[in-house]
Amino acid sequence: MQESIFSPAYWKAACKELKSLKRLIFAALICALSVVVGALYVTVGENLRVYFTFFITAVGCAVYGPVLGVLVAAVTDTLNFFLFPSGPYFPGYMLSEMVGALIYSAFLYRRKITVLRLFGSKFLVNFLVNVLMGSLWSQILFGKGYLFYLLKSLVKNSLLLPLEVLALAALFSLLIPVFSRMNLLPGHAPKELRRLSFGASAFPVFGLTSLLGGGCSLYYSTTLKSSILVFQILGFVLLAAGALLLLTGLFYNRRQERLIQPGKS
Repeated sequence: MQESIFSPAYWKAACKELKSLKRLIFAALICALSVVVGALYVTVGENLRVYFTFFITAVGCAVYGPVLGVLVAAVTDTLNFFLFPSGPYFPGYMLSEMVGALIYSAFLYRRKITVLRLFGSKFLVNFLVNVLMGSLWSQILFGKGYLFYLLKSLVKNSLLLPLEVLALAALFSLLIPVFSRMNLLPGHAPKELRRLSFGASAFPVFGLTSLLGGGCSLYYSTTLKSSILVFQILGFVLLAAGALLLLTGLFYNRRQERLIQPGKS
């Protein structure tokens, strides 16, 4: 049964994860992986970096939920600062990590994991945490206007969103069969979690995110003095891919309806 995140049962189950030795060991592993992977990033602008720790955070929160997830996020951010310092310590980034853990947990913990849920969690993390909160932290630390950082972060996160959702879907499709046998995904019987649910929503999800990324890429190309052609090509490619995915989803849905209709008669 999937309890609402506002129900006492949900939070009671999340608190119980603190007493599970298996979950604590898994959380320690997630923390260690996050620290190592967090040291690897690609710089794409002033205080604008591409990190790869979202894979690890999403997997961890799906297993042990929001309470342990928030604690792991706080510890991971602190360890990253002391082991791999890249500037002054700022508690806002810890807050961002904790909010991100809450979002992933709300969508994935004690839930049947689907492409739509992966998209919803990554969409909120990208635009609420990375864009809105991250731009505010950059303004406080570096002094330039909020909109200056907002525009750059918005373009970056919009471009990365379809790729990140696709990568998360690929990762969970591999991990779910393994985790179901290890009983690491709570709230469901193992037979319910043998594979990632690629429903009809997968096509419009990837299609719309590609269109969003393509539109942002074309808009961003109008603000540049160099590398304009690169962003224009990327924008048109993403727009074409998005349109193709939406059309594929349309034909897929119609085909599924035709397959279901004979069974109803």
